Amino acid sequence: MVHGGAQGTSSAGHANFHAQEALGGEGWQLIVPDRPGHGKSSDPGRPDDAEADGALVAELLGEGAHLVGHSFGGLVALAASAIRPEAVLSMTLIEPALLKIATGAPAVRKTLFGMAAAMLLPFSPANRAHKVMKLLGIPEVFGRDEADLTSLGNSLRRAKLPSKQWMLDQLAILKKCNIPLLAISGDASACFIATVKATAAAGGGNFLIVPSQHHFPQWAGAPFNKVMSDFWREAGGRSAGD
Repeated sequence: MVHGGAQGTSSAGHANFHAQEALGGEGWQLIVPDRPGHGKSSDPGRPDDAEADGALVAELLGEGAHLVGHSFGGLVALAASAIRPEAVLSMTLIEPALLKIATGAPAVRKTLFGMAAAMLLPFSPANRAHKVMKLLGIPEVFGRDEADLTSLGNSLRRAKLPSKQWMLDQLAILKKCNIPLLAISGDASACFIATVKATAAAGGGNFLIVPSQHHFPQWAGAPFNKVMSDFWREAGGRSAGD
């Protein structure tokens, strides 16, 4: 399970997927790393980078694993799957940072314009972070103090964001390799609903709405976990490399 967020904040794997701990009691082995520069992982000396992080995640797949990516972590998961598609039993993308592939939707364009303005206008880093969090529906728990907001604002401006073509290429690999894909959104954001629909279409998968009033549908707990268990079991018949 690959978390999102920007470097330098309290964002970490266990915080982003705490509601999924119950899946361990159902017999699933969960690997929830802190991406470089997040949580307890050390500063990598570079900005957030989906491809660089993806190479690290690819090493964790072992002989085969179900891969889950949330927000920017969705880009990281896609990069990992492109490196080792034979080891990916299924892919779940939760409100992934793939807005560029859904610009035909007015809500997506509005969000992207708002984010571009936040990056270009002379806001303080803390104000920039606050504006982006509001646009994306990120709960305030991830910006609890000025230091976190300042760090987040600086990291957002430095982050390396892939091109639209890169995103489409990674999704095409999923489709070509017959990797089962499920794209999930909450029901509060027209932007992310449009994004997950475009993601599912480009990757040859399905999309699902899990009721959630913010950018973290996985925090719904039991309803979300049932979706995960059912999807993983359905995809479980696929051997890595098929």
